[in-house]
Amino acid sequence: MARLCANLDTGDKPMKIAAALALSFAMLSMPALAKTQAAAKAPKAGAFCAKAAVGTTAQDKSGTTLTCKADKKGKARWTK
Repeated sequence: MARLCANLDTGDKPMKIAAALALSFAMLSMPALAKTQAAAKAPKAGAFCAKAAVGTTAQDKSGTTLTCKADKKGKARWTK
């Protein structure tokens, strides 16, 4: 990091410095983005659920209780 700051003062290779800074800021924001996407995965009626979750219950955003059951084809889905 000190080397990057030293290059900023002299003006050497400004594109590499700008790219390095942009990459570092992008990497810092990745965990925050991952948390928001994971939080959006709430169970919905008719959506698939994990086979390990068959027989369990959960609530959707509106508070409706959903049960994970196998459908006619054997695929696990959330049902009301």
